[in-house]
Amino acid sequence: MERVVLDVPINSGFSLNCPPTTPRKRQVRFSARHDIILLREVIAQNPFASKEPGRVWAHVGEIITAALHDESFEVDARRCRERTMLLLDYYKKQDFPSLRRFGTERLYAQKEDLLHEVLELEAEKGLLVSRENTKSQEDEQINQTMELPEQSKPNITVAQIPTAEAEEDGERITELSVSPMAKRPCQCCCQTYSEILSFLEKRSEAEQRLREEELSLRREELEIQRSKIALERERLGAERKERERRFELESQERQVILDLLKEKVLKG
Repeated sequence: MERVVLDVPINSGFSLNCPPTTPRKRQVRFSARHDIILLREVIAQNPFASKEPGRVWAHVGEIITAALHDESFEVDARRCRERTMLLLDYYKKQDFPSLRRFGTERLYAQKEDLLHEVLELEAEKGLLVSRENTKSQEDEQINQTMELPEQSKPNITVAQIPTAEAEEDGERITELSVSPMAKRPCQCCCQTYSEILSFLEKRSEAEQRLREEELSLRREELEIQRSKIALERERLGAERKERERRFELESQERQVILDLLKEKVLKG
């Protein structure tokens, strides 16, 4: 067999088409102002109460991206949800230094109020879910009771039972027919309420400690200012006395000079 060699010139117009690489999204950093804008939109849209939370989170990301278009601040549904949950985690753990980071006290106060509202929305979602679960369990148990075969149902004849016993058995049957889930208090609701109450108590205690620390710092500042004012008064009093003493010495020197001049004039 003969070997055929083909010479293909370089740069002969052929090009290798590589698949275009998708540009990576620029990582954004949330400031205190960005957090406030995000929390306001979360409260306005309330993705916790929606049956399609992903779509609502995506809408929140679109609104924030459009509002901060001049800053090239782009976020998606996942970034908005993760940032909101991180702030809620800081708020639940009372990690106030992390919440105060990169912001003033005024912005921190706004952020804290907004996080409290978002926490209430999340708690309402937990209550709704627990109620739906309880209702579905009750409906399922009622359906199972209704689907029991006729052989398993007891035959009760009123003629064979005396009146008092009939009343007792009727009450007993009524108690048995009541769903045990209706008697039992909802553990999810109670647990959610207790968590909210304990969190509010911890928050009030932390705020009380902060107020006491601020009051003590203000007292110390007032004491320092008072001591400074007292020292300033002492300094001014000493300067005034020094000026009076100098003025008295100067007046005495002038008097002596005048007396000497008078004596010379009289002798001359």
